[in-house]
Amino acid sequence: MTYAPWPLLLALLLAAGSAAAAPYPNVYGAPPEVLRGSDWYRQCLRVRGEKPRQPPARAESSRCDASALYYDTLNTPDAREADWRRVHACAVRTNAHGVLMMLYANGQGAMPQLGLAMRHACSIQSPVNEMKSRVQHLQRVAANREPGPVDVCDDVVSAEMRGQCGAVRERQRDRQRAAQLATLSRGWSDKEQLGLEMASKAAHYFAQHRVDYETDKGSGAARSLQLETQAAELDTFAADVLDFEAGRGPRFSEGEFASLEKKMDAVYRQFMLNRPVSGSYLGSIRKTGVEKTQRAWLAYRDAMELFGAIRYPALPGSGVRALLTARRIRQLTELDNAAAGR
Repeated sequence: MTYAPWPLLLALLLAAGSAAAAPYPNVYGAPPEVLRGSDWYRQCLRVRGEKPRQPPARAESSRCDASALYYDTLNTPDAREADWRRVHACAVRTNAHGVLMMLYANGQGAMPQLGLAMRHACSIQSPVNEMKSRVQHLQRVAANREPGPVDVCDDVVSAEMRGQCGAVRERQRDRQRAAQLATLSRGWSDKEQLGLEMASKAAHYFAQHRVDYETDKGSGAARSLQLETQAAELDTFAADVLDFEAGRGPRFSEGEFASLEKKMDAVYRQFMLNRPVSGSYLGSIRKTGVEKTQRAWLAYRDAMELFGAIRYPALPGSGVRALLTARRIRQLTELDNAAAGR
């Protein structure tokens, strides 16, 4: 089965398409005559005529990403009313029903209008069970049986859409990591900040290679697995920097590092030389991709050692190398076990 690219899927969820012929409720998966007797379907029809109490501001640009703007503003501690009005204007201009649903349900940049939020919820292209869940969710909020805030990702049901909502969360998590490290490095020398920047770029490069080449793309939950892999690598990088800064750097000798390096090379060679068995769990993972990832990891390890030498001269380079090598051994061992069907 061929899946649509994930940016397109997320656009469908948040913007629900701007085609003039879009049905209302914008649901698929069952013929309309089957749905008309449903309570959620009748609720959609009841709110079809809902309109905003106040006209939205005009968008400053004809090109804007309502979803990114919404979540960036949501995660800005000092977001102002003007920022939310900008989100609202962008969502109106781009017909982003998912964003408009959240804005009117949560009262961000405008007075709450749950009826209007429901109208936009009914305009998001969705499978039947997702539309039903979203409408019922808003009904519970309107009846004070469930607290807010409401998020368009609360009621997604398909693995693809769950993955895309995960991408939204990971983007915000990455912004938080960057802000945390920026605060930590405030007052560092230019050389130290450059070392951190190089290590961060190498970490992101390695994490992306893990996503691209060391996660199976063949399952329905592939996108979620990729996001989990990426988040784990970047969380580990940020935690390492915090540990180094707190004086909790790894203390491995050169001999201990050499032993780990030898073990890693053996596992890597075994994986690259052995043919996957018929019951292999590798899926779409290929040796050429693992080879590319290994090179990206070596660059990451070098960048981390250099950063450590600049910012923490008392921290032995063997400790940084050994720490990262031990983790890489676990990753390569998992791949080797998957190739062997273990």
